[in-house]
Amino acid sequence: MNFEWSPNDIAKEIVTVSNNTITLNTAACRHFENVQYVLLGLDSEKHLLGIKPVAKEQLDANYYPREQLHRISIGKSYGRITNKVFLEQVATVGNVDLGDNQVKYSAKFDVVHQILIINL
Repeated sequence: MNFEWSPNDIAKEIVTVSNNTITLNTAACRHFENVQYVLLGLDSEKHLLGIKPVAKEQLDANYYPREQLHRISIGKSYGRITNKVFLEQVATVGNVDLGDNQVKYSAKFDVVHQILIINL
């Protein structure tokens, strides 16, 4: 017998990018459970989007400048970050026309740097 076993898609970390929002599925949200703010970053050379959770202690200590913080809303089955200007930059780096489209990307959490990395 030569079974090809199906992967568990529920466990995959998926990030959906649209022209207004970045949406994280339940699996990707587990890294942001107790977080209200994140940092958003782009690596233009490697075509990567990074989302870094900001812990409450870091927030209270003003570890990051307020103008770099982005609110993340966590629902029961998703997380959402809204920033239209940043998403225009993402579209340029990812060479994709978001318009009315949504693009889904696989994500992986870098435990060492504490960043959810999305390859655009």
